[in-house]
Amino acid sequence: MNPYFMSGIISTLFGLKRTCPKCKRDQVVPSDKKHEKVYCKFCGAGIPPAKR
Repeated sequence: MNPYFMSGIISTLFGLKRTCPKCKRDQVVPSDKKHEKVYCKFCGAGIPPAKR
């Protein structure tokens, strides 16, 4: 597989990964929600968007 393709996929996923401040679990958020507050699917706490 092309290394540039893999690099693009990995960088996209790391941009969408967030860690819950309450339970410290990681989750990937949908790309259309990357600038919005989402709720943890494990404990329900609010996860703020990543700082730009």
